[in-house]
Amino acid sequence: MTTQDILHRYPPTRDHLLLMLHSIQENNPGNNITPADIRQVAAYLKTTTASVYGVVRYYSMFSMNPRGKHIIRFCKSPLCRMVGAFDLIGALEKELAIRLGETTSDMLFTLEPSECLGQCDKAPVMMVNDTIYYNLDETRVSNIIHHLREKEHKKQTS
Repeated sequence: MTTQDILHRYPPTRDHLLLMLHSIQENNPGNNITPADIRQVAAYLKTTTASVYGVVRYYSMFSMNPRGKHIIRFCKSPLCRMVGAFDLIGALEKELAIRLGETTSDMLFTLEPSECLGQCDKAPVMMVNDTIYYNLDETRVSNIIHHLREKEHKKQTS
């Protein structure tokens, strides 16, 4: 599906901008929004590219950089920090062989910080794509990554 196909699913009004951008990003193989996408959205909404670019840069859920198939957002709020989030981020960085803000060379995982995922009573918390995982420890984090890798391997060999 092209960016134009996605745009035409929505009325050309700014109140649909976030939905448009989410759909475009999810449709792109790099799980990102490109400068060409921004130009097309701006033209469709009859606004400036700067205003669309500003929205993309403001919201942390949007990225202009290519990212992995699985976006891992790890909560770094004060509460998650108090219950060991930074130790778990370190373990996750080691498991994936990347640093916070980077993407694995196979383009399978991107590790991003998040201010809060709204699950403070179940901290520490991470979100992989649209799934929230809570009450995490190193074993659970490792098992989640292992499961996602196996799932991808099965898809590739099917």
